[in-house]
Amino acid sequence: MMLRLLPFALLAAPLSAQAAAPPLPPELQTGLRCAALFSIVAAQQTRQGASDWPPLAKRGREFFVRVSARAMDAGKLDRADLQALIRAEVIALNPPESRAALKVPCLAMLDANVPAAGR
Repeated sequence: MMLRLLPFALLAAPLSAQAAAPPLPPELQTGLRCAALFSIVAAQQTRQGASDWPPLAKRGREFFVRVSARAMDAGKLDRADLQALIRAEVIALNPPESRAALKVPCLAMLDANVPAAGR
C-alpha cells in the first residue's frame, strides 16, 4: 500500500477489529508503532519537503510492509485487524509532540531491518 494513501485506508478500518485482534509480542507492537510513525513522517515529507528525518518514502514503506507481514503471521491477523492496530497507533501518535521520543529508537529499528543503501 502506498504511504500517501495510508491515512485513507486507515480511516476505513473498523474499530471493532482492534478489540478482536490477539496480542502481539512487544517487538511487533513497537514495530507497528514505528511503521505508523514512518507513514506519518513520509506523508509530511511528501507535502512539505525536507525535514529533520531521513527520507522515508522507500525505506519506511519497506519497513511497513515487513513489520505488517510479521504481525499478520504472528498474530494470525487479517487485513482489517492489521488496519485497526495501525490506526490505533496513528491516533496514539497525535499530537505530534508524542512522536519526538520515538524518533531515535524507531530510526534504529529501521536501520536494523532496512539498511540504507551503501551500508
